[in-house]
Amino acid sequence: MTVVHINVPYTMLRQRSDAVVQNRIHPEIYFSADDLDTCREKDAGRLAEMLQENKLEVTVHGPFMDLSPGGVDRKVKEVTRDRLSRTLDVVRVFHPKMVVFHPGYDKRTFDGNERLWLENSLETWRPLVEKAEKRGMTLAIENVFEERPDSLKALLEKFDSSRFRFCFDAGHHHVFSSVPLRLWLETLGAYLGEVHLHDNHKEMDEHLPPGEGTFPFDEFFALLSQFKLVPIFTIEPHGEEHLRKGLAAVRKYINS
Repeated sequence: MTVVHINVPYTMLRQRSDAVVQNRIHPEIYFSADDLDTCREKDAGRLAEMLQENKLEVTVHGPFMDLSPGGVDRKVKEVTRDRLSRTLDVVRVFHPKMVVFHPGYDKRTFDGNERLWLENSLETWRPLVEKAEKRGMTLAIENVFEERPDSLKALLEKFDSSRFRFCFDAGHHHVFSSVPLRLWLETLGAYLGEVHLHDNHKEMDEHLPPGEGTFPFDEFFALLSQFKLVPIFTIEPHGEEHLRKGLAAVRKYINS
């Protein structure tokens, strides 16, 4: 059976680790900036050991609030680079299958200047990709406010590294994309490493269980099959009831 990862904040995971093991939850651990500052190595080590002993796969979602990997302000970019690099240091003990970050492009912030964002992004991602390659870790950049896949492809092409991948977020695509779903997978399918599965009504990022909004999941999974893409699947529930519904909805697709 295909593993489905579940997004869980680091602090919550520590508090409810017994339930995670009991329910065979493969976590995508979300580390906020505060988590990075307060995380103790011995606590992370014990948690990682417990997950590994129970053969639970781990992925990681890094911090994103206030960060700008392609930012113009040098100080902002320094803080961003420090946060992302610190993430790789902290999560190494978990041996994550993927570490997901937000690339930070928004045409409203950069006045549509993708080249400016790309040039600044390279300064951030070069040392991070090198660090990941040396440690055998894989990074993935996730679509958020991007209306088209072009900016992400331009960044990924600059590296062409098996350790620098793409994470497709279904909910973000549904709210912000201006081009068809097929074009995203045609453009970035070769880089696809992970998928975030949640739903909305195309107006705001509601994080509903798949099928409770209007994202075309039938089309999406048909395209994955057509293009022979086998990413890591992760659901991002905002509540335990959403978790149960989300798992049930996703398993109908990936186990058929």
